[in-house]
Amino acid sequence: MKKRYRIISAAIAAVMILALLLSLFPSLFSASAVTQKEIDAMKEKISGLTAQKDNIEKELTALKKDKKQQLEIKERLDSQIEVAQNEISAVNELIDAYTQQIEDKEVELSDAQQAERDQYALFKRRMRAMYEAGDISYLGILLEADDISDFLSRMEIVSQVLEYDKSLTEKLAAIRDEIAEIKASLETQKQEQLELKVSLEDKKASLEKKLAESETYIASLEQDEEEYKKAYAEYEEEEERLQAQVKKMVAELASQSAYVGGTFLWPAPGYYTITSPFGMRYHPVLKVNKLHTGVDISAPKGASIVAANTGTVITSTYSKAWGNYVVINHGGGKATLYAHMSKRLVSKGDKVTKGDKIGLVGATGYATGNHLHFEVIIDGTSVDPMQFFSKS
Repeated sequence: MKKRYRIISAAIAAVMILALLLSLFPSLFSASAVTQKEIDAMKEKISGLTAQKDNIEKELTALKKDKKQQLEIKERLDSQIEVAQNEISAVNELIDAYTQQIEDKEVELSDAQQAERDQYALFKRRMRAMYEAGDISYLGILLEADDISDFLSRMEIVSQVLEYDKSLTEKLAAIRDEIAEIKASLETQKQEQLELKVSLEDKKASLEKKLAESETYIASLEQDEEEYKKAYAEYEEEEERLQAQVKKMVAELASQSAYVGGTFLWPAPGYYTITSPFGMRYHPVLKVNKLHTGVDISAPKGASIVAANTGTVITSTYSKAWGNYVVINHGGGKATLYAHMSKRLVSKGDKVTKGDKIGLVGATGYATGNHLHFEVIIDGTSVDPMQFFSKS
């Protein structure tokens, strides 16, 4: 009888071992580094961008029926491209989030499988102990009690042993259910990630088509001289308004800060071909001389544009004339302007250091190909930027 009593007491100690083992695998109950709420938020963002892109496409279709709105068409093309680029960035972020979530789930699965092995080993040890003890009658143990106090003590121990045996099987079943859920979730995440990667390639191909259409749109207008002249007149009006606005801002800021000093850095690293210099240039379609207030630097789409000098971004926006453009104030009445970017990487109010990447080369706005339009403004006047760079 004492031997049986000791066996039951040993089983109680095993309950403590079970609790210890379960505490070694917290990952079973911990949240993933990337939550489903974050995943859902990213999906919602992508859906919103896709809807925005589709709405712009409808606007484009309507505008193309009216030849009088050429710059509006170009503006919508540029806008659609920007949304598509943001959409692609969002999809890439979601793919990365899925990658992290999959890695977390794989660790979680590994821990769960280890917990299952340990739980099963504990279960087998309990079965072995029962086998070695022979046929134990819990009722017999209770009836062999010396008095009521002994009976109650024995009943408490028997209850704990029965509860322990039950918990062994329940915990094992729970861990196996957890493993099944993790595996199912893992497969779902992998499938969704794969579908995203396929859709990403489609979005990239669609973007390339839109980029090609946008980059050649202004040039294609030359085929209709009358419409081209109207579009150019609208462009000139917009550019003059922007020039006056920028120069006014720079003049107002002139007395508020001294020039940062130093020489200018070339704004398109690695690309030095000037396709259109500063000064008067003859327009072959309009057959007139027009002042070109900056220099056009030929560079491929996506090439880096850097700040020519340290300063503060006073404008970062889009216009029909200059497309995506940025103006940096360098103090003392000196500023630089960067136009036709495919993407702006700075915002108004940002402090930039000479050489900081501020955007990417593109053909947004009134542009006939990928290039950077770069201007230097001093005391409210556009000057030849080339005088600020070494001729060697």
